[in-house]
Amino acid sequence: MDIQNYCKKIVISALCFAVLVGDVWGDVLGLRPYVLSSNVQADRVKTLIEVKQALEKAGFELVGEYAPDEARHVVVVTSAYLKQLAKKDIGALFAVPLRISFTHVQGKLQVAYTNPQFIQHAYHVKGDLSVVSEQLRSVLGVQALFGSVGLSESQLLRYKYSYGMESFHDYLEIKRFRTHNLALQRIRQVLDKPSAVLGKVFEITIPGTATTLFGVSIKQGKGGDRTLSDAVDTGLLKHTPRLPYTVVVKKGRVFTLHPRFKLPLDFPDLKRTGDYSFTRIIQAPGAIETALRTIVEAP
Repeated sequence: MDIQNYCKKIVISALCFAVLVGDVWGDVLGLRPYVLSSNVQADRVKTLIEVKQALEKAGFELVGEYAPDEARHVVVVTSAYLKQLAKKDIGALFAVPLRISFTHVQGKLQVAYTNPQFIQHAYHVKGDLSVVSEQLRSVLGVQALFGSVGLSESQLLRYKYSYGMESFHDYLEIKRFRTHNLALQRIRQVLDKPSAVLGKVFEITIPGTATTLFGVSIKQGKGGDRTLSDAVDTGLLKHTPRLPYTVVVKKGRVFTLHPRFKLPLDFPDLKRTGDYSFTRIIQAPGAIETALRTIVEAP
């Protein structure tokens, strides 16, 4: 036996296995924003029912769902563990709602979800979200990670799309109310009323705190959910789990992730110019900001 060639084969096999595992778990090729659960021909209604039942059986709480368009459906869940993390950690607030998407693409149904470990570093979450990753994996499985070429933990912690743009802590401040209840009353007046522009997907209260999260869909305009998907969600694997927007109400303060941080983070591989670039949606951040500010306007 040629021991040298044999050893080379062992090394190559080990490296290939490491790359394969890294592609799935993100420890070699970097972290990616979305996890592909399955991509097969399937009935969406039946799959939706089965997935929701499995998630609830596993201890997740269904808090909302909506369809941005005829090809996409999003289910939002949370858990007692995530809400507990959010009691003392502002970053964890944005990790509380987990999105699972069902998207029809070329005759198949893509089931995907947000990657908790990507979220942990992008949103500076102090708690451990690997627990949540394992829970989701046990229910939904993992076929692959997707949504970017892969970002390291340090890259995510200091993420901004380009010089002069916002980072995680540069929140979009929407308004400050005198009291928390006044803020909730105003927002509910807007979101609970039928609207052609905005919709309420979920409302989550963090127990023991004056903190409430709202999931807001944007139905039209240059920052609309469907408009953005049509413009830049053009790859085979769809970024549908990015939806909807999370707005935080904390002790009367209403704020959210800045669109110039959140939108590029939803599509980390967007180029500066060209067909698949930020220039195609350059007006979207401003349009999103304008739309979200209307949730605090007097009816």
